Amino acid sequence: MADELKVERNQNYVTVSLNRPEKRNAINRAVIEALDGALASIEADSDVRAVVIRGEGRGFCSGLDLRDIEQMGTGGLTFEKVIARLQKLPVPTIAAVHGDALTGGLVLALTCDLRIASEGARLGMTPARIGYLPTYWIFRKFVETVGPANTAEIMYLADAVDAGRAREMGLVHRVVPDDSLASTAAKWAATIAANAPLSVRAMKQMIGRVVSNAFEVEHKDLDELGNKVRSSQDAREGVRAFLEKRRPVWRGQ
Repeated sequence: MADELKVERNQNYVTVSLNRPEKRNAINRAVIEALDGALASIEADSDVRAVVIRGEGRGFCSGLDLRDIEQMGTGGLTFEKVIARLQKLPVPTIAAVHGDALTGGLVLALTCDLRIASEGARLGMTPARIGYLPTYWIFRKFVETVGPANTAEIMYLADAVDAGRAREMGLVHRVVPDDSLASTAAKWAATIAANAPLSVRAMKQMIGRVVSNAFEVEHKDLDELGNKVRSSQDAREGVRAFLEKRRPVWRGQ
């Protein structure tokens, strides 16, 4: 396993930790590859009954490492493919969120079935600040979870919300003191793991199927719109400005 990810087996559940604390656990190529490998191992292990995802250091995950991701291109293994694999994991997943969970980091947490946040957590989506557009699936996941009004607040303002507001929105299930986050997540994982495994796995499939059918709509035109936005001059300017630590100059092109 790459140094960028730590995997710990705790009886019949697994804790996966993002391990780039010096980069606020920003997701780069190595993290994507390591996470994909960890998920493959979990899929193949029928004794694993729950998964906790957390971050080392001061925060959960600050998002994608844009400098690294930009160099990867669109082929091969991508963050979107790993997120899809995480969503399809047959066992319940728990995000233990502390510090910042921003953009890709929040998507990672949102993909988990359950989310616990520490009191000092901040959660947000910032694509509007760099001229990007999340994929249709990400918008669908937000609307499924917090509804269209809260999704609009999160996306349009591009400001992180604190743990209390996230709980009001339904973005997280529970808020706990900072020093109780790890133990609470471990307790939830152990409780799930102690339940009947066939029942729990079937419950996850039931929930996924119900939601999938409820939100299944044609969205080819939205995919095309997303590609247009992500390949725009504004999007390129937004990334450059972010990396150069300056304000972007938007031209609407």
